[in-house]
Amino acid sequence: MTVQGFPSEQEGRDYLSRVWAGLMWLLLSRELSTTSALEPQPVAYAEDPNKAAENLSKSFGLPIDGPVDGLIDGSRPAVYPTSKRLRTITGGEVSVKITTPRASVLAALAEGSSFPRSAQLIRDDKLRVAFELYGAYFTESSSNARFLTLVMSLEALAIGTARPTLVLELLDGWKKQVEQIMSEGQLSTDEVASLESLNRELLFRREDSIRRQIFNLVLSTFQSANDTDAEKLAHRAKSLYDLRSKLVHEGKLPEKTLTMAVSDAKALVQRLLRVKYLGCVS
Repeated sequence: MTVQGFPSEQEGRDYLSRVWAGLMWLLLSRELSTTSALEPQPVAYAEDPNKAAENLSKSFGLPIDGPVDGLIDGSRPAVYPTSKRLRTITGGEVSVKITTPRASVLAALAEGSSFPRSAQLIRDDKLRVAFELYGAYFTESSSNARFLTLVMSLEALAIGTARPTLVLELLDGWKKQVEQIMSEGQLSTDEVASLESLNRELLFRREDSIRRQIFNLVLSTFQSANDTDAEKLAHRAKSLYDLRSKLVHEGKLPEKTLTMAVSDAKALVQRLLRVKYLGCVS
């Protein structure tokens, strides 16, 4: 598909960003997960378009009419001047597809790409990862993987905050003790490795736990939207993270617990991403 009429290359790139926002709105509103690579590919132009056409004709054993300014991958978007004569290379495996009514899909895409700041959505790296993880939920086959993917979506949005001063002072004291022991030498290789690991762990512990970060993320997000369920949802998110830890460390959750956890996590993540989405594009 070719879309033309952009006054500049940047306008073309912004269009792709709006398309991505439309796809994420489709994910939120219709629960349709798409596999899309919307980062524009670099385009290398031939110094001699006529020679390039001749070389391509020989390589593929096919007649190629006219000059060729360059080649692009048909599975990825490219932004280039309309005057350039590019050839597209495509290929792939045959697959079975389940379709959704076109009108429904196009309506969601149009709505999502037409918000005032739709082009900004893809530039929020943390939000982008969270959407990608939420989209992966729909393609995972096992309940375990689905649940972990949903919790990871929350983790991707969590922001660390420093612990209270008293705790930081304790951590600094322990760090100095570790460094003192290491400076004295006469340690085995295993002891050095363990102490270095502990030193890194103490540095990491200067911020609140991921569990606490997720609680704060959910609470602040829904409070910003004046959602009266903000505190209840934040506590549920913390409980879901506890179940995630149990699943990772023990390898299993009771079937009924897992089923409920997947359902609750999916509803929570979808609701939170919707607030984040609208806050970014409106």
